[in-house]
Amino acid sequence: MPRRDVFATFGLLCALSLACSAQTPVCAAKLQSSMACVIPQIYGLNGFDLPNPAHEAHFSNGALVDYNALLTMPVNTSVGTGLTLLSLPSPASGVIFTTDPALGTVIPSNESYGPILSERAETIGKHRFYVAATYQFFDFSSLDGISLKHLPVVFTHAQFTIAGVHPIYEEDYIKTQDRIDLKAHQVTLYGTYGLTSRIDVSVAVPILDVSLGITSTATIVRVAPQPVPVGDPAYPSTDGTGYYHFFDLANPATSVNKTYSNSSRASGIGDVVFRVKGTVLKRERAKVALGLDLRAPTGDAKNFLGSGSTGVKAFTAASYRARVSPHANLGFEWNGQSILEGNLTTATTGKLPNAFFYSGGVDVGITKRWTVAADLLGTRLSSSERVHTTGYVDVDGAPQSGVQQLTSSRDAVNMVDVSLGTKFSLVGNLLLTANVLFKVNDAGLRANVVPLVGLSYSF
Repeated sequence: MPRRDVFATFGLLCALSLACSAQTPVCAAKLQSSMACVIPQIYGLNGFDLPNPAHEAHFSNGALVDYNALLTMPVNTSVGTGLTLLSLPSPASGVIFTTDPALGTVIPSNESYGPILSERAETIGKHRFYVAATYQFFDFSSLDGISLKHLPVVFTHAQFTIAGVHPIYEEDYIKTQDRIDLKAHQVTLYGTYGLTSRIDVSVAVPILDVSLGITSTATIVRVAPQPVPVGDPAYPSTDGTGYYHFFDLANPATSVNKTYSNSSRASGIGDVVFRVKGTVLKRERAKVALGLDLRAPTGDAKNFLGSGSTGVKAFTAASYRARVSPHANLGFEWNGQSILEGNLTTATTGKLPNAFFYSGGVDVGITKRWTVAADLLGTRLSSSERVHTTGYVDVDGAPQSGVQQLTSSRDAVNMVDVSLGTKFSLVGNLLLTANVLFKVNDAGLRANVVPLVGLSYSF
């Protein structure tokens, strides 16, 4: 059964929600040069550092009070989980080898070349080989239905008292409109070998090129009366012309808008997947197989090339071999600890959610050289952070008309996709594969469409 998208791609929105203290870096020192910190550090190593020499600005995201609770959690979880779920084509051979009962010889079966992003129960055949290479492109467009091009985050002033009174400047806040561009090119190399007529083993090696960019347009909303009154200790002013919060020390009166940007790119091997699959029920045409995948954390998680976690997936596949071949899969994956689920400020890890997989579809042999395949693919995460938008409420509990804020909650996640594709024999057992994956719902970190093209050969 395939892994599916919600990638890899990656501490998304981390910084859009990090508390901005001038003393505490938003990322641990050993992570500061990594792609995982591109978003957290968009406002600098320490977050917003407003240049009022008489008043140190302390702005944080909403009422969140510690780094563990920040929206880095749902974003990093989405990225880390996405990296464990990027769709991989099936390593099952398009051509399988069977014994002709009349002749007693082994021949290739070409009634259908099988599914593309899901599994069939047949194994390749004893001492047979299958090699393949595929290319996929992921252009992530949304997170839980919210466009990555329009992410609203509001930073409120830290609350404290002076002589038992809340200073008036605590009512100021910073609203941001943020755009994230996250893309991944994935080339996957496969190899499958038939140990026996019922058991084969496979390996899939993904090679990734990931790019991440963020642009944030920030606006200081001045709620407190300004210019600052004469004698205010937050900004000593002898002529009543001072301001509490601004971006440019040379122009404090009107510098309330600023655009920030940051980007990075990384390439390398992703998480290698090893598989063993065996047919446990074998009839003339109907078969059932059991399989086990081991995902090794070979990809560099802090640069979004891997999940940072070992994963183990058990699955079953049932299929019926004919010109019209139905198939169905069920599977469950256990995941371990990953920095992408953890805390970038302290460089500690957290557990990625486990996942239940299911799929069903049909592959149809249109001719002896041409197969088309369609599948419904589903993934349910046991528990993961989700993001939502809501109206912003200021520190006094008053709703601010027209101001939206990103918030989070923890819940199960259900992702559904549809896969449509084709396999064509160029010559003999050399197959060309083309496929398109469409998202059906909005849950998780998603691309609207994921194209795929590949070549494979069985011998």
